[in-house]
Amino acid sequence: MNNYKAFWKRGDVKFVIAFTGVFLVSFIGLYSLGLVPNELTGDSSSVLDDLRFNAIKMTEKDAVPATTTTKEKVTGEEPVHLTIPNTDVDILVQNPQTKDNTVLDEYLTRGTIRYPDSALLGAGNVLIFGHSSNWAVVHNKAYKSLNGIEKLKAGDLIYVDSATNRYTYSVENVNLVDADKEFIDFGTDKNMLTLSTCNTFGQKQERYVAEAVFKSKTSL
Repeated sequence: MNNYKAFWKRGDVKFVIAFTGVFLVSFIGLYSLGLVPNELTGDSSSVLDDLRFNAIKMTEKDAVPATTTTKEKVTGEEPVHLTIPNTDVDILVQNPQTKDNTVLDEYLTRGTIRYPDSALLGAGNVLIFGHSSNWAVVHNKAYKSLNGIEKLKAGDLIYVDSATNRYTYSVENVNLVDADKEFIDFGTDKNMLTLSTCNTFGQKQERYVAEAVFKSKTSL
């Protein structure tokens, strides 16, 4: 009995108990505020669910059908890799052929995604999206795929590679937007790139969206 009491009076035991208590209280508090990263909550779908892609609603319901012209149809290329100098962005780009959230969630655990409704490289507005996290320790690199895009400035360069070519884009703007109000125009003829990721410590519906214009294409 005396040994039992002595065990609970040990300094290291008291420290472990106190640390565990503080950790649990902090975790519960952060969780209730929505500040726990997706990989800890088991909810890896926030990039999809919170972005909501109002652009999809527009293209499926409200977009005016394109008129037939004599203009030759532009054939684009699938992006396979995304690199942004002066950031940690150096990541795989995947090209799923479905808009099913469950499938896209799985793709997001391996890198970024070109959204199926968006254009191919060189053929319009390419939308690439992925996770981001400001937590210091994130074991899966894919959860930090687009870390740092909020710091991009006008004129910064972005490189997107296909299997055979490198497409260079120049940043025009970066905005923190409300996903319920932001539209991404997939119908534009403008050759451009749009990047989107979540604002980890902001409201869940907030998105960082970076828009960049095409500058050049070079062979790899």
